[in-house]
Amino acid sequence: MSILHLDAPYCSWPKNYMFSYFESEKPASIALLEDDIDKHQIQFYDLLNQINKEIISTLDLDKVLSSACQQLGQIIQCSRVSILVKESNSEQEFMTRGEYNSGEYSSQLGIKLSVNDNLYLQVLLSQSQPLAVTKFQDFPGLGETTKALIDQLEIQSMLAIAVRYQGEVQGIIGLQQCDREREWQDWEIQLLDGIASPLAIAIHHAQLYQETRCKAEQEALLRLVINQIRSSLELNTILKTAVQGVRQVLNTDRVVIYQFIDGWQGEIKVEDYRVPWPSIFGDKITDNCFPEQHGNLYKNGRVRAINDIHQSDLDPCHVNFLAALQVRANLVVPILMGGETEQNQSNNQLWGLLIAHECSHPRYWKSWEIEGLQQLADQLAIAIKQAQLYTKVQETAWQYKLQTQQLQATLEELKNAQMQLIQSEKLSSLGQMVAGVAHEINNPNNFIYANISHARGYVDNLVNALNQCREFSPEMAEFFSQISEEIELDFIREDFPHLIDSMEQGSVRIRSIVNRLKDFAHLDESEWKFVDLTEGLETSLSLLEHKMNQISVQKHYEKIPKINCFAGQINQVFFQILNNAIYAVKERGKDGKITIKIANKNSDFIQIIIQDNGLGIPDDIKSRIFDPFFTTKPVGQGTGMGLAICYQVIVKGHGGKLEFKSQEGQGTEFIIEIPCQ
Repeated sequence: MSILHLDAPYCSWPKNYMFSYFESEKPASIALLEDDIDKHQIQFYDLLNQINKEIISTLDLDKVLSSACQQLGQIIQCSRVSILVKESNSEQEFMTRGEYNSGEYSSQLGIKLSVNDNLYLQVLLSQSQPLAVTKFQDFPGLGETTKALIDQLEIQSMLAIAVRYQGEVQGIIGLQQCDREREWQDWEIQLLDGIASPLAIAIHHAQLYQETRCKAEQEALLRLVINQIRSSLELNTILKTAVQGVRQVLNTDRVVIYQFIDGWQGEIKVEDYRVPWPSIFGDKITDNCFPEQHGNLYKNGRVRAINDIHQSDLDPCHVNFLAALQVRANLVVPILMGGETEQNQSNNQLWGLLIAHECSHPRYWKSWEIEGLQQLADQLAIAIKQAQLYTKVQETAWQYKLQTQQLQATLEELKNAQMQLIQSEKLSSLGQMVAGVAHEINNPNNFIYANISHARGYVDNLVNALNQCREFSPEMAEFFSQISEEIELDFIREDFPHLIDSMEQGSVRIRSIVNRLKDFAHLDESEWKFVDLTEGLETSLSLLEHKMNQISVQKHYEKIPKINCFAGQINQVFFQILNNAIYAVKERGKDGKITIKIANKNSDFIQIIIQDNGLGIPDDIKSRIFDPFFTTKPVGQGTGMGLAICYQVIVKGHGGKLEFKSQEGQGTEFIIEIPCQ
């Protein structure tokens, strides 16, 4: 092992000093030594110039380090050159950020080296000179992990130096020989020592730039959360954005937001983590080591930054709890609702905690990281408060909406009840009318009908008596002839039987009309029964026959089965739609036509189509024609309940369909579909 310490940087050596140094080492050929000195000096200056150019042209540390490794590797012609940079969140770990590899050797880029397991690094960091080792595998005090890494990288000889800026270690430059053991030359040691200072400056400036960029990213994250608070009240989205941004800015392993639910117990609200570390979202997190005194401290605004749980003042119970979550270091910031000032901090409500976890190694939290997390927690508290207010408003609005829906449902029920009441009244009035007609007409008509046969017999007897008187008394015959001429007895005798027959037909007609009224209303039937809808249509048409002057009716009836229904209600629908069709056709003025079609549709529905060539329905009222009390007729000529009752009967009462098609000026077509069963 060779350790060399030089008081002045190599870049400040004068040429004559270098010459005297090599002259003392190699007194053989002065000319040759001068050539070697010039060559190494030129190479050194070229390397410094290249590093300076990279520093000036870019703040990309990886690019600067990669260029330096390439230059060193080509000058010294070793197997591998690597530059390690101290992790910003640890004092004991370095990561390889730059590399030169001369052959098919494993890459060291991205590998982290721990000082704790590596005595070589410990010695290197304890001195300012380069540390050269010819037989690296024999270096004493190396841990098993380090030895395994040496075997993996095939390192046989090592020359390294810790680079420092203002006395603080920034990184390590390492030269490695993998194919053989190598005795490191003094000029190589001096060259490595000479470039340590400019590389330390480059690393320091890049880290300052990185820290500045992280602060800018932190401020950008804070602005993003603030903008989301202003533009959105979706709390879960805001919280997710916060943990994702925090983990990226802090470059940590896991960030969670923990909400207190029951006392000091709670749950992970949102989480963002880095593989391979496990997720703890959804787990029932119960910290039995979280006494009330800790909660009160957080309630008073305490921020806790733990660099290493094993080197902290945490009680063993809490250390074991964090270790179970694979946490090595964490930063805990309270999310406080309420009093933000010192005067009213006693009114603070501790909603939860914003926590950053470092799982792989200890981490030394920086002041700007802590302050940034505190600022973010304050903004999250505002977002949570606004979301809670928004939720309350939504709940109140929802309650009002439910009340409105209940009122609307009640109003609809009242309308339906009123419509059913009117329908019942109509049916009741119709029943009373039919009952009155049956009572007032049927009884006299039955009396007339029953006596017609007697009247016919009496007339026959009188005619026979007159004929006999004329035959037995010549004097009476002359008298009857005179009277017969005066009162046209022969005509009366001939016409009177026809008169009796007409009276009998009229009585039968009266009886038929009464029976049709009874059939139409089905007053004696209050239950479902199987009926032929064609007969109901015909009955409705016969009752409206007196209104159908100059209106032609075209019928297209298919043979249909009887269906189970409330016949009186169905007939009322037919009557109402036909009556509306007649009204629409008459409004047109002439050439009135109504077409009625009956068909068995798919063996599931009976379809009835009633089509007219009337004025049609205007577009602006099509959506209202089934509304209760809506009518297009003048005041006093319609209640507006007809089609509403029809819809109630067909759709709600029988599970069918009632639709219409209409174009203004071209007529209307009502389509009724009633289930066969």
